[in-house]
Order: sequence, then C-alpha cells, then structure tokens
Amino acid sequence: MSVTEATTTHTETTPMAVEKAILMVVALFVAIVALATWTWGLPALAMIALAMVPVMYTVLLLITVGK
Repeated sequence: MSVTEATTTHTETTPMAVEKAILMVVALFVAIVALATWTWGLPALAMIALAMVPVMYTVLLLITVGK
C-alpha cells in the first residue's frame, strides 16, 4: 500500500445508510402530508393523492420490469 492509498479516504455508502435515508424521506413525506391535511383538510389530502398517481404508476412499471 502506498502513501497515497493510505491517506485517501473512501466513503462508501452502506446499505444501512441508504435504508436510513429512504426511511427519513418517507417520514418527512408523511409529516408534510399530515401537516397539509391538518391545515387545509380533505382537499389537501385529495390533491396529494392525485399528485401521487403518476409516481405510483412509475413504481409499478419499474417493479414489473424488474428494476
């Protein structure tokens, strides 16, 4: 091992770090949805559900393709 290899730090992303990031994003989304529903009521919940239709369609297509 050379000096350059010893001093170079590699920050690899572990699967646990990726899972934590995904869970944090999901928790943030749920908090935003809850806050919007609490503030504006059912119309906000309906708009969020309507906005999620293309997202879920894409997720289902990706699952079907196997990616």
